[in-house]
Amino acid sequence: MNFFDYIKNDSFFKPLTLKYRRVYYDCIQILIEKMKELPVLYESEAKDSITVYIKNTGIREGNQSLQGDEDMIDEMASDERGIELQAAEILALFRECGWVLPREIGRNGDYVVNISTDCRRVMDFLRKMTEKTGEGTMSNRIFSMYEIMKSAFDEDSVRRERPYTNILVPLIDNETELKNELADLKDSIASIMKAVIVFQDINSFGQFIMKDEMLDRFFSEYFFVKNNGLIPTQISYIKGKLRILRQEEMRGKMVAECAEKLQLSYEESEERVERYFSELQYFLSVEYGENMELIDKRINNYYNLANTRIMLMASNGIRLEAAINDFLNAVSKLPEEEQNIAMDKVGSCTRVMNQKYIGYKSFEKNKRIRNEGQNIGLATAELSEEEKAAQTEKLFQSAPNRYSVEKVGGFLEVQFGNGNRISIKEKEIQTKEEILMYAAAMLYAKNAEFPYEVQLSEESVRTKIADITNVTIMKK
Repeated sequence: MNFFDYIKNDSFFKPLTLKYRRVYYDCIQILIEKMKELPVLYESEAKDSITVYIKNTGIREGNQSLQGDEDMIDEMASDERGIELQAAEILALFRECGWVLPREIGRNGDYVVNISTDCRRVMDFLRKMTEKTGEGTMSNRIFSMYEIMKSAFDEDSVRRERPYTNILVPLIDNETELKNELADLKDSIASIMKAVIVFQDINSFGQFIMKDEMLDRFFSEYFFVKNNGLIPTQISYIKGKLRILRQEEMRGKMVAECAEKLQLSYEESEERVERYFSELQYFLSVEYGENMELIDKRINNYYNLANTRIMLMASNGIRLEAAINDFLNAVSKLPEEEQNIAMDKVGSCTRVMNQKYIGYKSFEKNKRIRNEGQNIGLATAELSEEEKAAQTEKLFQSAPNRYSVEKVGGFLEVQFGNGNRISIKEKEIQTKEEILMYAAAMLYAKNAEFPYEVQLSEESVRTKIADITNVTIMKK
């Protein structure tokens, strides 16, 4: 759907095109913040807030008007030609363009100011865009996608109740924002390279490197994502779970929910869900790696450009390597006596100073820890059999066995259901814990306290986790 078909108000962006668009933008942001603070924003309070802002910004009421507005795109009505820049007229303009809903009388008889949902969303987007810090946004997107996918596969996950709204849509939103962050990185590198070329002296270049905080934020976030060992693991986890999610019956549930939410046919909903899955898998498998490689190449180009620029500025435009090479070639063609004279003259023109620095660690004294006369020896004591048994029991309780006879028995009872016999090849094993439970049952087969019989076979069963010998387990 086209945005203007959704807004259905041709004057929606009108205040942002007028002469006092900065004032209108600040005023609507002030009203939005006031609505967050107050349960009900009355018109008198809104006017007071706008009036205080206008006085603080130095705009004089009565002397500034909208009559001479040359930047106006849509001409105002004839009765608006002489309106002064006041709170009441600003609210009237906001109502005309659809930023503020029509007047509504509150409980105390005063009019209530209600900002439209579309206006709040657009202004919130503009505020986030202008206040964007660029710190940690890439890694946060990856962490969010990982947490969403991990919680989706948790036992009794709430997200699986509405998988399209709570799983697929948040994943695609984070993927879109991550794409934008990668594009911002590439654009930032280009702007840095352009800034480096402009510098003509090494002093200004050094100030650019030392004082520009954007450089530090840019590179620190990139290298965190590139070098942190968790990021590749999490991306691999997301890709693996995404393939499983795409093949499960959960996909059909997503299609049904999408059709219900967006009022689409089943075919249209299925096409949308499939497009989302394809976009996510292609981005994580191909596009993300290509973008990171491209960014890496551009950063290397930036370093090479900066290095070359520093060398040129330090040599005052003279290529020292070429000059030294020409000098040595010329000296090598001279007789030995003239070579010695030339090198002596060069030595007298060059002063090499050997500089050494002493740090705090060079003269720091190691401080010995005093025991203040206390005996630090270990006392020996004999434990009774009861105390040894109590200590042993305490150790067992602090480190419980995840695959004890009781827990393996409880797991097998769930697998038996109403039957008395199960076989591994008849079960669809999904996790490592299930494999270990069956392996523990094989170990306990000879125990008298184990209430099950285990029959091994020569057949091997291949599961998603590991290959295991097929066994048949029966109740004794």
